[in-house]
Amino acid sequence: MNSTNAFSSPYGATSALGRSIRLRRLFGADGKAVVVALDQAVPRGVMPRLATIAQTYGQVAAGNPDGVTVTKGVAAHVLSGPNPTLPWILKASTFSVDFHPTYDAMIGSVDDAVRLGADAVAVGISAGSAVQAEMLAMLARVVERASEVGMPTVCHAYPSGELWGDRKGSEESVLYAARAASELGVDIIKTWYTGSTESFRNVTEGTPGLVMVAGGAKLDSDLAVLQLAESVVQAGAAGLTIGRNLWGADDPAAMVRALKAIVHDGLNASDAAALHLEGTKV
Repeated sequence: MNSTNAFSSPYGATSALGRSIRLRRLFGADGKAVVVALDQAVPRGVMPRLATIAQTYGQVAAGNPDGVTVTKGVAAHVLSGPNPTLPWILKASTFSVDFHPTYDAMIGSVDDAVRLGADAVAVGISAGSAVQAEMLAMLARVVERASEVGMPTVCHAYPSGELWGDRKGSEESVLYAARAASELGVDIIKTWYTGSTESFRNVTEGTPGLVMVAGGAKLDSDLAVLQLAESVVQAGAAGLTIGRNLWGADDPAAMVRALKAIVHDGLNASDAAALHLEGTKV
């Protein structure tokens, strides 16, 4: 489902209208988006560009992404004052690769998202972990409250649990995680890339809702990032939510523009790089 026509509300002044308006802010008329993740300090550590978060946000915002994902504390810091305010997603849970890798602790709420003017609320689950049941119950509560107030939901649905064994990250595990989030009524599902257009197409086709790809670990080049974007769009994804591979680039604003050219305009990776990334080898 990649058209926001499905978000239109025939129900008048109800919470469905708020949901429709917020989704259109993020996904526009074509049902696709490039979202920049700026929420990795707790899960992955305070990397240099995240230490200077206001400056990094300004560099990202200069490219005009379709949205950003931030925690409420960072939102208070970068979305006030003279900085341009982009559509934004409140990250309301977090894991930690060092301390609790398969448990997403709640650090915000749907009501925080409403109060602070967010366009969606995001929580994570670790599918295949010993705490999967607890994570699913948490997600169900978030979806229920969000539906009451017209707030779209995002699930970072990762097959990161230890019970997968050597199947972690396989097409099977990614589809399971994405489908689990969809089954609970989530609007937007962010999950891992499976390694190829063909295999990820099986994920998008098997997951009702807007499926987005997480940018993942730092890739070798900007062109590799654009090739990832081209692949997931060809697989039927609604776009990308991308962190290190964007704000870690030499020119984050140019990377935003190149990714938007692929996601919204249908350019291939080489043409997008030639148009927006000066000096990139194509």
